[in-house]
Amino acid sequence: MRVLIELHDTMEPVENVITACVLKPDVLVLLGDRKIEKAKYRKPLLSFFRMENMNVKVDYRPCGLYRVEQVIQCLQTVLQDYGKENCTVDVGGGSETLLMAAGFVCMQEQVNAVQHVAGSNKIRYVLGPETGKEETFDLHYSLDQIVALSGGELLRNGHVGPEMMTPEMTGLIDRIFPIYLENKKIWPKFVQYLQVATRQEYRDGEGYDAPRMIFVNGQARNVNDGLMQTLQQAGAVTEYTLDDKRCRFSFANATIGKCMCDVGVWLEMYIFSAMVQCGVFDDVQISMVVSWDDDEKGDKVQNEIDVVASAGVGQLFCSCKTSTPDPYMLNEIEVMTERFGTRYATPVLATVCDMKKEAASAYYRAEQMGVELIDINDLEKDKLMARLCTLRKKWDRDA
Repeated sequence: MRVLIELHDTMEPVENVITACVLKPDVLVLLGDRKIEKAKYRKPLLSFFRMENMNVKVDYRPCGLYRVEQVIQCLQTVLQDYGKENCTVDVGGGSETLLMAAGFVCMQEQVNAVQHVAGSNKIRYVLGPETGKEETFDLHYSLDQIVALSGGELLRNGHVGPEMMTPEMTGLIDRIFPIYLENKKIWPKFVQYLQVATRQEYRDGEGYDAPRMIFVNGQARNVNDGLMQTLQQAGAVTEYTLDDKRCRFSFANATIGKCMCDVGVWLEMYIFSAMVQCGVFDDVQISMVVSWDDDEKGDKVQNEIDVVASAGVGQLFCSCKTSTPDPYMLNEIEVMTERFGTRYATPVLATVCDMKKEAASAYYRAEQMGVELIDINDLEKDKLMARLCTLRKKWDRDA
């Protein structure tokens, strides 16, 4: 029987599972304060192990964290219960009191103690009979698991799901996004026209047959013939014809049609497509809707995060803004990253503006906060792919 004793870390839940995923114990003993008896701390861990297909028994052992002698007594009781020859202690997390007590007991009882080696994918035995031994790991956690570990639940994707991102779809996105960028000033009015022109009353078989001029809130909106022709050349719009009174058109597919009627979706789609195509992420989600318990309000809260990617034990949480960013937007993505990400997570703000020229205060504030920026200067496809790969490598250095 293999028993891993973990010093429970309420602030960094991922630290409670990394060593367990590497050593694959039969029993995981969690030492911590009385909080670990609460369902809100137990449920996330059990959900995570279930998703990881790990059949591990979790034994919760609450003890007084602020008195070393109590922690020592608790550790010694665990060693007696399971046999010290079967036990390994992870000394990589928890409070200073827990770590001090664990180190003392491991030296006194000659029990193996392990620790995650910073900046590497290794677990090292730092005390006990196997001191110096190392185990290499290559862990890959889905975003479902990461959200579950934080006490949340990934409910669904918003307007488009990852399963829709076929090679045909990513090719369309790559062709449409530069058209959007070139026409971003007139894009809102163009979308207003499409939103009305695609109503059920104008449905004509697989396409639409709408008036050339439509009124939106009392204001005239004419179809933009040049833009429609450009989108037809890109493959987004099909069967487009225009006469003196009517505009007839179809879309390449239902997803493109839905996105063409959403004024702010293309940056999000483009970033998502690039994350998928660059091939360095294990899991990428777009419009990720997550639910979690708000202890202060006592109810369920839902948040939507534009694009999230994971690789190994790290993540990118990306907020996509087509308007000029302000410091509040930085705070928003920082909070979401801290709430649902691991300690290796990176907040990112993506925008179609030139941050340094158009939003200088937010640019320098992001630097202070550690929020990474992707702006108009990074959006050429090769540059964006390189930028994402650089951000992916960031948590390899931090891990």
